Amino acid sequence: MKSHPASKTVRVLVSKSGATTTFVQDQDFAARQYRGRRDNQEDYYAFADATETGGRSLERLMLVVGDGLGAHAGGSVASYLGVNAFVRAFHEVKGSPPHKLHHALQTANSMLGYITARMPAVAPPMGTTMIGVLVTPKWMEWISVGDSPLFLFRDGTLSRINQDHSLAPLIDERAKRGEISAEEAANHPDRHTLQSALLGIPMTMIDSPPHPITLKKGDIIIGASDGIFTLSHKALEELLQFGKHTTADKIADAIIFAIRRINDQRQDNTTVGVVKMP
Repeated sequence: MKSHPASKTVRVLVSKSGATTTFVQDQDFAARQYRGRRDNQEDYYAFADATETGGRSLERLMLVVGDGLGAHAGGSVASYLGVNAFVRAFHEVKGSPPHKLHHALQTANSMLGYITARMPAVAPPMGTTMIGVLVTPKWMEWISVGDSPLFLFRDGTLSRINQDHSLAPLIDERAKRGEISAEEAANHPDRHTLQSALLGIPMTMIDSPPHPITLKKGDIIIGASDGIFTLSHKALEELLQFGKHTTADKIADAIIFAIRRINDQRQDNTTVGVVKMP
């Protein structure tokens, strides 16, 4: 049973100081959600001010997206708790950005394990996917577990830059080798089965770049739950072409509007977080 309502309030955890900011809410970063055809909204997200002590407000921005696993008890609770634990843990530890991101992820996973251990023995573990993205005006780093995508749109080209921890890549490889058809691969019943997620147990796969990704003015970063895949890669790329001339909140609105127009009878929860480089 879900303890959160179908439509829940998400947090934008930004600094309230009057200092000059680098990233401006709505103009440079924004997010939108759509429940789709699901009974509950099991995604959760947060934007957080990740500026180091002594820096300007919102000089560094963090986006965290969790997609609760519907097959597990409390998917909406898991994503909510996981995202908030990630944000708190990131701020509580000192060190390099990769160290802070890894610490935050492990803390969120351990917290879900702690909660699961106190649930009835017959209850399945609480679970969620997770993307944690740290963005500055010059570079970005991330850590992710699961199948939720992280995209970079640059110079008219859209690229997924994080790994997909579902079985989809393995199934697609089978299709490339001619073992199954492309249609069989696209409709394979195990396609969305996860190889790794936050379940309170050791994670089998974690994606984190060895070096920061250099960013350019006008780059658009999108962290999303897998409901965004209702749009084809080409459709999303074409939609983002107009993003050069508008703001992050308008981009997020346009993506959700395009998904709603398709009116997929099996539409999953969708969360779209957008950061447009100033």
